[in-house]
Amino acid sequence: MSYSPKSIIMFVLVLSFFSFFPATSVTQSFAQNSERISISVSNSSFVPLTNTDANQVRVGVEYTIEDESIENEMINAVMKVYAPNGSLIRTTSIPSGFTAQSGGGVEVLKTTFLDKSMQSILANITFTDLTKKVLVSNVIAVNLDLEEPPASTATTTTNSSSLEN
Repeated sequence: MSYSPKSIIMFVLVLSFFSFFPATSVTQSFAQNSERISISVSNSSFVPLTNTDANQVRVGVEYTIEDESIENEMINAVMKVYAPNGSLIRTTSIPSGFTAQSGGGVEVLKTTFLDKSMQSILANITFTDLTKKVLVSNVIAVNLDLEEPPASTATTTTNSSSLEN
């Protein structure tokens, strides 16, 4: 079997490229960058609002700083909400961002839908840099079903003067 000089040169070039720039280095550097903060769901709800004809998604996100260089930096949180058919219906974030506290904390994301027919949603949440372009955390997914509205109960107060002097 005989190889042409051109194919030998191409083979050497390709081989040298992969030996100097292994594919794993790209993956490792990407993983390091996006895992500067670890996030998890602390609480979540998808409920009808009582004062208006709308439903609200609310997700509390607990975070822990994994990379000290991001402590006290301004960052953001982004929540993308999807319909059951997979279509993106809303993206929301914290308007001015927030400061990544060294001890971690909880940030709350919420959004309201006027479409009362929606019975379930999927929310994907991640933390980003302040410009919302670079991921700095893992992505969490929350599946939520619409909760039952609170039962209306009429209460009457017969004695409201117990705190008066």
